[in-house]
Amino acid sequence: MWQRHPRLVDVLVALTWILLATPSLLVARSVPTFGWPPLVVFVVVVLLVAACLVVFRRRRPVLAFVITFVATLPLIALAPDLLSLAVSFCVFAIAVHDSARRAWIAVGAATVVTVAVWVTYLFVDPPFLMSPPEGSRVGTAFTYAVTSLLVLLVAVFWGQSLGNRKRYIEGLLDHARHLERERDQQAQLAALAERSRIARDVHDIVSHSLSVIVRLSDGAEAVFETEPRLAREAIGQLGGVARSSLTEMRRVMGMLESTPGSASSQLGTGFDDIPRLVEVYRGIGLPVELTLKGEAPSQSGVQVAVFRVIQEALTNALRHASAPNLVEVLVDSGDDVTVIVRNDGAPSRARLGDDPVGRGLVGMRERAALYGGTLTAGPEDDGRWAVRLMLPGERRS
Repeated sequence: MWQRHPRLVDVLVALTWILLATPSLLVARSVPTFGWPPLVVFVVVVLLVAACLVVFRRRRPVLAFVITFVATLPLIALAPDLLSLAVSFCVFAIAVHDSARRAWIAVGAATVVTVAVWVTYLFVDPPFLMSPPEGSRVGTAFTYAVTSLLVLLVAVFWGQSLGNRKRYIEGLLDHARHLERERDQQAQLAALAERSRIARDVHDIVSHSLSVIVRLSDGAEAVFETEPRLAREAIGQLGGVARSSLTEMRRVMGMLESTPGSASSQLGTGFDDIPRLVEVYRGIGLPVELTLKGEAPSQSGVQVAVFRVIQEALTNALRHASAPNLVEVLVDSGDDVTVIVRNDGAPSRARLGDDPVGRGLVGMRERAALYGGTLTAGPEDDGRWAVRLMLPGERRS
């Protein structure tokens, strides 16, 4: 209840304090010379102001302390034990909701002012303070001053203890919220990276398969009347390419339900599959010379990147070359993994058209950057078009 309904607790505390303080003020043994009605009005106003400040002390505890202390200061001599409770409530609130340092400053200020009031009470005897019996002035002042100080000390120590615990819990909650936000951001980044990775694979598969299918279908149509046997072979290869692409697409879609490492190893797109890829392009009339040097990298992701870059480069050579010119593919997996795909024919606008958003080149560069490598594509000095991929490999001692 105390934590679920803090405002209700504050109202109950304020009402209890008013009920306890009011009778003590009304039965005071001596009354100021200006009469009962003004005194009663003054006391009621001060008590109501102090009560309101007690109710709202959680939001602005320092301001509540200042106003409450100033308002109740003239009544210290009338009911010091009860009126000091209002100030103690505010000191407690400062220690809990603000800081322990400000709470101790408030205690010091209240102590100094209270001592000054009691000194005035001892030596000046102002008319607005009640007069104790003869011989008990010093004892009364000392007792009330010590009592007020003890109440303030109890309030500040108790409030400091609860405040430290409260701030510690808030710090833990803030840290937990920060970790949760960071986790969500990392999850979003991971999701974006996964989407980009899958988009690259889908692009490579679709671009490769459709380019091969279009070339085979064009060839089959061209020789359908004159060479039916060749047309049937081309149509048979069409089915094989389509089935292979469908299998790869299913594997890529399976990456959505698997971990990155396991997905890469299941794609069937490693170093051992590069010769098979080259044979597909040779089978549709693209002359390709393949040179493999060194051992396959241990990272399956690097093998996939190399395979996809070669696949995209051969697809571009097939799509954009005006004639089936020689394509050289060099793969050197020494200390660094180097891939060079050269095309003897200059690129041209094929009837299939270029990729309107340059997704293929962007995807190749993203794959290279993913493993700390670089990729360049452009004409060489001798006029040949070249795609160069460099990936940092595992250093061997």
